[in-house]
Amino acid sequence: MPWLDLLGNDIHYTDSGRGRPVVLLHGHASAAACWEPIIQDLERDFRVLAYDTYDHGWSSNSPRQGPLVDRAAELEHFIGSLGLEDPVIVGQSMGGMTTLRWAVRHSGSAAALVVCGMGWPLVVPPPGQAGTPEKFQVFSSLDQDERIWLGVGNSFTEQWIEDNPKDFARYIRVRSTATAIEAARYPRSLEQSQGEFLSADPRDVDAFQRGLESVTSPLVVLIGEEERPRIRRGAEHVAATVPGARLLVVGDAGHNAYFQRQDILVDAVRSTVSTTRGRRRG
Repeated sequence: MPWLDLLGNDIHYTDSGRGRPVVLLHGHASAAACWEPIIQDLERDFRVLAYDTYDHGWSSNSPRQGPLVDRAAELEHFIGSLGLEDPVIVGQSMGGMTTLRWAVRHSGSAAALVVCGMGWPLVVPPPGQAGTPEKFQVFSSLDQDERIWLGVGNSFTEQWIEDNPKDFARYIRVRSTATAIEAARYPRSLEQSQGEFLSADPRDVDAFQRGLESVTSPLVVLIGEEERPRIRRGAEHVAATVPGARLLVVGDAGHNAYFQRQDILVDAVRSTVSTTRGRRRG
């Protein structure tokens, strides 16, 4: 069971397979363990790594009153600590925020990027579109009765839950670690850990827009057909802004399309990486 000290936090991660490194980033109130069935598929062709960001999974908790580590810096230190060259970065939801923020800071350093269930901007309309700023709310997924289970709201479609009751129950159980329950009972500020991504300051918005325009790594943005409107709008904007990016809309899937249709996600990773065979490593 490997661990790393990343910027003062005790971080748990998994590492399996061989080949080009693929780094998997989970979403808010989720865990690296939620990637397990996807890891089993990807590790046939890649070295696959997944870590629990702080306040999640088996990693340590941050101070309740902060300050919080920047999650893009956490990813940067994870990659650097393990000496990963030309990695593929795959992020779901909050992990997608981290992926995009890291990509803006390292515009061509990834072999490929796959962002699932996330887009930008979320707190203001996309540049050139009318609208007013609106705070992006992250609601506690802690159950109201026993306060020990971390639910997923409407992130899965009802039909998928009905068809896959055992997978759904497992998904809830592996998320609900002591670390994650503590963080749900004492919520931290997502804005602190994701910075400019959730800022309505025109200077931050302009800088991030220009950053997306500069990304040169191949990018796939994967969302469910029933994704939340604000996220879908942002996903469409990211796909239209990053040069050469591709938007992949998964039918009959919600926010957790990456898990509902694991086959489509794995195919997207493999096909995107296959276009990078001629890229210089490192």
